[in-house]
Amino acid sequence: MNLRSIRDKSELLTRLSNTELDLFESVSSEVQLADGEILFEEGGVADSFFTIVSGRIGLELTSPGRAPMSIQTLGPGELVGVSWFFDPYRWNWRARAFGDTHLVAFDAVAIRQKCEVDRDLALEVLGVVAEEAVRRLHRTRIQLLDLYRNT
Repeated sequence: MNLRSIRDKSELLTRLSNTELDLFESVSSEVQLADGEILFEEGGVADSFFTIVSGRIGLELTSPGRAPMSIQTLGPGELVGVSWFFDPYRWNWRARAFGDTHLVAFDAVAIRQKCEVDRDLALEVLGVVAEEAVRRLHRTRIQLLDLYRNT
């Protein structure tokens, strides 16, 4: 996929130089999911990460004997997956498509290897991943406040 066509819709892609964007494009592939399809499972190896082109992805918390609980829903331009950047590189959630969803997948191993030798790239990627993690923590906090406000 030509990443330049979606660059202005993605926080991560917006921050990349043209050379870095070329690198990301060289390790990317397109993914199509139908409604209800699982993108990744909690505890699985986080060897890729994604940008949503269209559709929605729900992040779910799983618990034995209970139905999965949707924690957050992500939409176009958003980064799916932050666990790929941090050891032990395991998913903390299940990700499920809500409706037909088109994503770009990136090879996390290749990007991590490049970040090890290119500190400027590592700082850019880390900045985006950390900001996204903080936003998600804040959204979860708001959800918990709403949940316990009504009890």
